[in-house]
Amino acid sequence: MAEGLHTVGEGREEVSTATEYRQLLTKYAPQPIRSQPAYAKALATLEELMVPRPDAARSLLIEVLATLIEKYESREYPIPVIPPAEMLAKLLATKGVKPADLAKATGIPTATISNILARRRGISKQNAFKLGEYFGLSPIVFLGGQREK
Repeated sequence: MAEGLHTVGEGREEVSTATEYRQLLTKYAPQPIRSQPAYAKALATLEELMVPRPDAARSLLIEVLATLIEKYESREYPIPVIPPAEMLAKLLATKGVKPADLAKATGIPTATISNILARRRGISKQNAFKLGEYFGLSPIVFLGGQREK
């Protein structure tokens, strides 16, 4: 059962929440999502449960469903991690910025940018922050092997 729903000396509010939560669990019976139809059903259920000010029981079920949906999505629709040098190259191409212009704007030497793009050098934390500020992205994008959440 949900955390905090079965404590010694429960007050009326906790008992009411536990009862309502059990009723919601019986009605919606959330389960691990293993197929596209189950995923669609979970999304529809989540949408049905979303109201402006959900009560405690509904909030608990929303949290459970959101966790199940997130797990399915991360398994079925993974977001690829783009290597930092490739990310930088794509951003430069998309924005139409030349390495020399980027160097001027960020204070990162042109040679360093060229070495990063040629994958002869990684991106330091300091440079990741400069690039993040320039492109309006989190520096984590330029630190490799990690992705924004």
